[in-house]
Amino acid sequence: MTILLAVGDCFAAFLLGPVLAELRARGVAFRVVAGAPEREVASLRAQLGNDATVHVVADEGAADRFASEVLTGSLACVAHLGAGVLTRRLTLLARQRNVRVVGLDGGVRAFGRPAGLALASTGCVAGELERLALAEHDVPAHEVAVVGDLVAKALAALPLPSQAPPKGLATLLEHATAADPLLLEMLERGGWPQRAALPEHAGVAAWIARAAAAEVVLTDSIAWQRVAVALGVPCVVTPAAGLWAPGVAAGLVTQMEPNLGAVLRVVARAARAGRGPGPVANESAARIVDVLQGVPKATAFPLPSEGDATGRTFGNDEAALVAMVLQRGTLNSTRGTMVTTFEKRFASWVGSQHAIACASGSAAVHCAIAALQLRPGDEVVTTPITDMGALTPILYEGGVPVFADVDPVTLNVTADTVRAQLTDRTRAIVVTHLFGNPCDLDGLQALANERGLVLIEDAAQAFGATWRGRKVGTVGRIGTFSLQQGKHITTGEGGIVVTDDADVARRVFLYVNKAWGYGDKKPDHYFPALNYRLTELQGAVALGQLPKLADVVAARRTVAATLQQALAGVEGLVLPRDPAHGTHSWWKFAFHVDRRLVPGGPRALATKLQAAGIACAPHYIQKPAFQCELFRDWRTSPVTWLPLQHNPRRERAAAMFDPAHYQGALGGLDSVVVLPINERYTQAHCDYVANAIRAAVGALRHG
Repeated sequence: MTILLAVGDCFAAFLLGPVLAELRARGVAFRVVAGAPEREVASLRAQLGNDATVHVVADEGAADRFASEVLTGSLACVAHLGAGVLTRRLTLLARQRNVRVVGLDGGVRAFGRPAGLALASTGCVAGELERLALAEHDVPAHEVAVVGDLVAKALAALPLPSQAPPKGLATLLEHATAADPLLLEMLERGGWPQRAALPEHAGVAAWIARAAAAEVVLTDSIAWQRVAVALGVPCVVTPAAGLWAPGVAAGLVTQMEPNLGAVLRVVARAARAGRGPGPVANESAARIVDVLQGVPKATAFPLPSEGDATGRTFGNDEAALVAMVLQRGTLNSTRGTMVTTFEKRFASWVGSQHAIACASGSAAVHCAIAALQLRPGDEVVTTPITDMGALTPILYEGGVPVFADVDPVTLNVTADTVRAQLTDRTRAIVVTHLFGNPCDLDGLQALANERGLVLIEDAAQAFGATWRGRKVGTVGRIGTFSLQQGKHITTGEGGIVVTDDADVARRVFLYVNKAWGYGDKKPDHYFPALNYRLTELQGAVALGQLPKLADVVAARRTVAATLQQALAGVEGLVLPRDPAHGTHSWWKFAFHVDRRLVPGGPRALATKLQAAGIACAPHYIQKPAFQCELFRDWRTSPVTWLPLQHNPRRERAAAMFDPAHYQGALGGLDSVVVLPINERYTQAHCDYVANAIRAAVGALRHG
């Protein structure tokens, strides 16, 4: 079986060198083909030597004829590297003939997708940044092999210049339109002359030697940015060219402004930045050949993760809006438009009169509590199964958190468990729709109305969940949401408060803005408050995310339904479902494990799932909130101590809680396993997870 390698350009031919050496060392049969216009044929032949058949390709017809000629015999796979009409037509024809296609370098864009992955069934990329970029193009993670930087490997094989001090500017321009004579003249006058031009047939190695000996590289090419970074040479990119993000992150790549007056300053700044580490040999070529030979990866089937692009919906919409903010130069939301536009659109989406954005989900709860204007020692009944950021705001506003028990299956508070904790000091109830599953809002709202209490819905995990046809967050007087990394839509951190009460909205707005009355005739700081503002950059991302929210929720519901169906017959599992009068929005898929039927219970099951690459959480959280140190040792901080000086609970042996009152929380957490799911799960991902759960349960039951 022969491996056919297709090369699209001279830079690709340079990168292919280490791969060819590895193939020869292993004794693997291969053939190299390249197609190019007549003007590039000599350079390609110089690069590839006798290993390759280089063909003049003038148009797609010529490329198709050549591709048909070389797609003969017994082929193990077709691998392509670099952009070109031949690589595009050859890989397309190979796929049509059911020949395995491998892309060798996913770090350079071509064909509208990263090159190497445009038509590949398997792709090789340098690192995690490139792998994550492929999620934007719906390339499944299991089809991508992270192999290391092939540029660094190819450079390490070259005899680079000695350690003589670098001089001057290496101008490596690929596109004729970028060679602006005014730009080059300005560089000459400023003491940054171009090095003498090399003849085209000199080859890539000669150009690399020029870059290695320079103080700064000037380019309009992603490929040369990669080379400069691998060499450790600062790189300046012409105004209209694209930037290679890893190079920017490394601090070695910067872009000129269109204003020629800034050119010299940018070049000088790049030179002052100094050089980075030089090329370091790696195992990228060996890993690529493993992929070509079909050596299976040792890792488990990779699942989309909410922690990176594989499980998120970011794309060009968010990027365009963020770019607009940067172009305007207004990043503060008090002067910008992104955050205010998002607030209006979110209010419309959720069905509320007012929406106020803030810095985090914790800030959203804090703003909601602040709107109550608690008196010292007032009580707020809440759940012990929630993020600490939903509890400490009560203390910071002078209140006392009082924990209600939860239903052991849903892990949500109920009207009965809340009623058991009410006193004459109770002012509000905070309910958390855990995992996206709505609480029984009929009973809770009736209880709040009966006792004259404010009902606050913490819907951080429940975007799009409904109760009797209304979106959660709008049933109580105040609703809060989170835009943290793992939520249905995200800005990394961020929060939203919604309400139909104009007075509440006003106080929340003030609290977000240090209680400064923006827009008032005589503004002042009316009460103690913080700066909880969202930035325009976050607002831009939120604005780009919002139109996707309905599809995100629908996709998660499909994933949950698929898992429910696949696991329905597994004895010993209690699966989650929609409540009687509402719909779940599936932030997580939380199910219970019966220890009597599954030996070892949640922890043993989770251990097996984690070994299979499924990042589940047995017991969800380490312990209920009331067992955390800040509530056990409440005298150690004024934040917890002061509110209790105005509440008779301080006289109790256990002022904040009595474990005997929380059997639902303790028992429910002891049996639950929480699976992270997201909108990027496919049928294959669901099948993998369900099969792993069935296999793990079977293994535990049968020893």
